[in-house]
Amino acid sequence: MSPSGVRACDTALLPISTGPDTMSSIWESLYIVFSLNGLILATVGFLIGCIGGAMVGIGGALTTALVIPFTLSMTPASAMIVLIGIYSGVSYAGSIPSILINTPGAPSSAAVALDGYAMAKRGEATTAIAISATASAIGALVGGLCLIVALPFLQYLALAFGSPEFLMFGLFGLASIVAASDAGYLKGFTAGILGALLATIGASLLDANPRFTFGIAELIDGVDLVAVMIGLFAFSEMVRLSRNPNSIAKSIAGLGSMWRGIIWALKEWKAILRGCGMGIVVGFVPGEGGTVATFMSYITEKQLSKEPERFGKGHPAGIAGPEAANNSVIGGALVPTLSFGIPGSVSTALLLTALMLHGIRPGPTLFTNDVVILYTIIGSILLGAVLTMVVGLTMSRPLALLTVIPIPVLVPVVCVISVIGIYAASFNYSHIYVALAAGVLGYAFTRLRYPVVAFLLGFIVGPLAEENFMRTWQLTQGNMWEILARPICAILFLLTAIVLLRPLWKLLIGRLARQASA
Repeated sequence: MSPSGVRACDTALLPISTGPDTMSSIWESLYIVFSLNGLILATVGFLIGCIGGAMVGIGGALTTALVIPFTLSMTPASAMIVLIGIYSGVSYAGSIPSILINTPGAPSSAAVALDGYAMAKRGEATTAIAISATASAIGALVGGLCLIVALPFLQYLALAFGSPEFLMFGLFGLASIVAASDAGYLKGFTAGILGALLATIGASLLDANPRFTFGIAELIDGVDLVAVMIGLFAFSEMVRLSRNPNSIAKSIAGLGSMWRGIIWALKEWKAILRGCGMGIVVGFVPGEGGTVATFMSYITEKQLSKEPERFGKGHPAGIAGPEAANNSVIGGALVPTLSFGIPGSVSTALLLTALMLHGIRPGPTLFTNDVVILYTIIGSILLGAVLTMVVGLTMSRPLALLTVIPIPVLVPVVCVISVIGIYAASFNYSHIYVALAAGVLGYAFTRLRYPVVAFLLGFIVGPLAEENFMRTWQLTQGNMWEILARPICAILFLLTAIVLLRPLWKLLIGRLARQASA
């Protein structure tokens, strides 16, 4: 115990001082971010992120990794402005191919494709992109403000998540798959379980022995998420589109309106706020990311909606909620990264690497020795929100023109870009074959009316549940019911039960109402 009565390891959990030195550091960081040089660096970073996010299969991790070496000659503050700009650009731009060609630029943008692409097909691509830009900007702004206000307090909750909590979180996600499926419980459950089973291919999490690899060395590391995602969405959709000689939208005149998109997004303010909350909470839990947050938001909005049948057909809330969640993850994911040096996502792991390359170590000392860098990062997030709104809305109509490209031209271009993206993400030719197989599976799912999203979410959440089931089993020595004594586990268990039983309850109430009126 130190003389002050506070352990050194606890200093990261103390509120940041607001003394004169800290206030001067805040003003200094704001000057750095909003100076002409800072604005130029942030804009360049944002545009680079937009390019990487919009290119199918590239994503934020690869884009950030490629740029980090070029930032080593910069000051730490300038480097953070560029990298946060890239992070913001990728988070927004991943939704662009989701909306225009049903091909997510990143896994976290897959949920937006469900209603964004449906809106584009009916000639509202500009509207959909404007909804996305507005919700993304609000999400990033709320995430940045939350990081300012709640950083000292959210750390406690992040520390409270252990293996049992992660297990229940995974089970809650899997239960949500079943409850949200339009195809019914059985098809939703089947698709989700198949996705989770596909994720078990590769080295066992328990003893590292190969599982279901059939002697194929390339499967030892498991099935690549990017390849599966592109196959399920891009390749299967291109097969379907190839039967249509026209274009995605019927005419340039029917591309929708930017202002209509802004208004529709603001009308869905409740969905945006719920999405922001989910993004922040999921973001600051280490190891989670935008993919889980966006699907949680989509499922929640569909369950709370008075017209759930409109989801999947171009409902604004199906775009606004997930986009707000995806962009608010930025602020949440930086909580464990800056406080403990534990990345909240792959992109924040690269930001952590960049900080350390510049001689800055996240943790207690960041709040005392490098306050300028801390608030430069936060200021860059807020600037990223502004750029998302300005650049996103400015580019909404030019980008929407892609939907009037003839299908015979669009299909081969998308397929080539997808193949390049798959290879660039891993430099592994075998992942192209995985994507082709996933494309066949996705097309079959569509024809048989099995939910592709349930399969993808099962593939994402399954490993989370499996890994933490093993750890929890060892922790409780087989007595799994012990975890319900933990408050967070009990709450997640209750939410899981509600999600599973709510449709049955609605069905029962409906039958009783019909019997009463008969």
